[in-house]
Amino acid sequence: MPTPIQFSFKDRTTGAPVANAIIPEGYFVNATITDKYANDLVPLHAYTAAVAPDQSIVLNSNSKGMWEQLINPLMQQTAKMTGVRKTNFAPYPDPDRYLSEYAAAYMDGKKAALVATATLPGSFADNRQAIHNNFLEEFIAREGSGPNVQLEIVNSICEPILMKFIGKQQGKPKVVLVGYELMGVEYRNAIRPEMLMGGPIGLVALLKASSKKKPAKSAPFGHAKERDSIRWGYNRLYSCICDAELEQRATEEFMRFVLSFTPDMSFIQRREQLAYENWVAAMQFANQLSAQARQGQIQAQQRAIEASRMIAQNSAQMSAGIMDSWNQKMASDSRISQARSEAIRGVNTYQTTGGRSVEVGVTADHVYQNNYGDVYGVSGTAPDQELLNRLNWTEIHRR
Repeated sequence: MPTPIQFSFKDRTTGAPVANAIIPEGYFVNATITDKYANDLVPLHAYTAAVAPDQSIVLNSNSKGMWEQLINPLMQQTAKMTGVRKTNFAPYPDPDRYLSEYAAAYMDGKKAALVATATLPGSFADNRQAIHNNFLEEFIAREGSGPNVQLEIVNSICEPILMKFIGKQQGKPKVVLVGYELMGVEYRNAIRPEMLMGGPIGLVALLKASSKKKPAKSAPFGHAKERDSIRWGYNRLYSCICDAELEQRATEEFMRFVLSFTPDMSFIQRREQLAYENWVAAMQFANQLSAQARQGQIQAQQRAIEASRMIAQNSAQMSAGIMDSWNQKMASDSRISQARSEAIRGVNTYQTTGGRSVEVGVTADHVYQNNYGDVYGVSGTAPDQELLNRLNWTEIHRR
């Protein structure tokens, strides 16, 4: 069996770092950063692969993927009219269907049989609640601040899923292990798009909306009875394709690969910055459409000079709103990125008495610094204060 080694994946064209992971020594490797499959939600992707010399075992990893399924017919029509990229949209499939179709692509006749389901291990599973909270926080902060938007979250999910499939490839028995860190949110726009139309149509829509019951939360994710949209995707997807007789060895290599996989922060920050820039552009365009709609209503009710004055006033307010939103998002962007990074790596950040930032595992209940600048974390009850004073240890706190 090949010796496991720590390996740094880099983009084969630019040499930019992608991730680190433990893979078997002697495996052929590949890493690619691309915008080929990009959308406004995730504008950059990274793919890594490690392949046995005889191609009997293949380890793969795909970075974050996120899509939108629009349920509301008017929202669908609006998306077509405004020219939103088609790559933004994809119907939500249940996990067994999505992973089954992924595995079947490697099999003869595109047929793969599901034989087992488990929890995908790793830092995502260990820090699921924190990652879930950060995901919802970022979603609300960005999507809930647009014009004519008041979000109601119907359901959300953050679940690491692993499935095993069997089939044949060129007549040879194969096993496929595929797992993804599923993330998603089902939501409604409480200020419905049709209410903005005005007139009798808008009034009827408003009356209908007010008579509807609140959406039920008991349905599985992706199947709520009342929602306008589903934001769904994965934080990361892993797969292993191997000859059936090598299943035990391949499983060990795959689990080691998944547990050790650490994305490079420079790639994550670059991807999130591009996504933020896309969001700002969408906000500006949405404000332009909102301004045009208001302009039409004002011109139908007032004289041209009064309409012109109102448009100028609204335009100034919208410009101020965009700038204020920009400043708020720029201020929170680093905090969101830092919180996500800490949750994935299972650490908290503390500040020493000299102002230096240090990271300590989340299991520490108390963190202390001595006169030499050494920092230690302690789990459980804090040591006796008199003892700490004699040893010149000072407790420090999280940033």
